[in-house]
Amino acid sequence: MRLILFVFGLFLLSTSVSYAQRIYCPLPEDGAWVNPDAAPKEISRIEVESRCENEQVLVRVRAFTSCIPRDCKWGWTKAQLRSDGAIQVLLVGFLSSKQITLRAFGDLLDTHVINVTNDQSSPRTEKTYNLQKD
Repeated sequence: MRLILFVFGLFLLSTSVSYAQRIYCPLPEDGAWVNPDAAPKEISRIEVESRCENEQVLVRVRAFTSCIPRDCKWGWTKAQLRSDGAIQVLLVGFLSSKQITLRAFGDLLDTHVINVTNDQSSPRTEKTYNLQKD
């Protein structure tokens, strides 16, 4: 009887470890997120798509900045899922680049943006936005 309980305990331990290491998709950041109060040139919308394939998480991000007469698109860009669970993406534009780190907290998306001008004519700036689920 003890042997059966011991083997059953090992089985439970091994299955709990495998579940802890499993990857689940879509990620909590998946979907469309909006910043209704975005000032010009600020992040107005983020779209995240994630899927699992061959035990890997594949993520892509599209960002929009507030422009006139309509928002400017940065296009779909491959993103990385960091070991701490955050998503990181580098958007490269003609005049500037944006390094964006994303983390979902319920119905909010913490969006940390580092702006860098490509010709280094202006200093790098950082700003954090809390976007809402669309």
